[in-house]
Amino acid sequence: MQKNRNNPQYDDCYFSHAHGLEESRHVFIRGNDLPERVRNGEIPHVGETGFGTGLNLLSLIDAVQKESKGHRTLKFSSIEKYPLTAVRIEELLSPFRKELALNLEAYLKQWDNISLRLERGWNRMEWEFDGIDLEFSLYHGDALEWAALNFGEEKAVGAWFLDGHSPDKNPEIWSLTVMRGIYGRTDAGGTLASFTASGRVKTALREAGFFIKRSKGFGRKRHMIRGFKS
Repeated sequence: MQKNRNNPQYDDCYFSHAHGLEESRHVFIRGNDLPERVRNGEIPHVGETGFGTGLNLLSLIDAVQKESKGHRTLKFSSIEKYPLTAVRIEELLSPFRKELALNLEAYLKQWDNISLRLERGWNRMEWEFDGIDLEFSLYHGDALEWAALNFGEEKAVGAWFLDGHSPDKNPEIWSLTVMRGIYGRTDAGGTLASFTASGRVKTALREAGFFIKRSKGFGRKRHMIRGFKS
């Protein structure tokens, strides 16, 4: 069963099999101080390396809905080399169906409409959720190719979810080239968070220019990392 929940391209799990949603909230939502930032009126452009199932996006939407009032616009940009079908995503996210409820239903419907028509490179979409207009940009392709692109509209990212599988399984997405691409696209004061606390990842992020610190991990994982661009 666990093997069925892995990404076959990297032989690595997408998230904690039993507690994936809470893991996403701990590492990426609270790791970027997003509940407090949203309560204070800031809804940053969020960037992500490794879209996967879209669980982090759903976790973000849920946090914005809970922490702010009125109609909001949310900008989210992500990278994915091997997009999943809506059927596969529904299978993987089924343990969280009750908690994600209408957001998951809306997401699966909208993803099903575009997943088989994704083009290599940038794909721009406008999706609707309860009280949220989502401006969603997905780069379908290799992270190294993405890092070499001109920044364009993507340069003003205020928070990053670094979620590209284990550095041992997917070293390219944690390379110095990609970390420099992330740094160049980040606003001054922008933050990042990642499940991994690998020494080589911390070194690459610091060399790119980020301030990095270790923080309490989720579950049995002792540590994660957080960072910001000064």
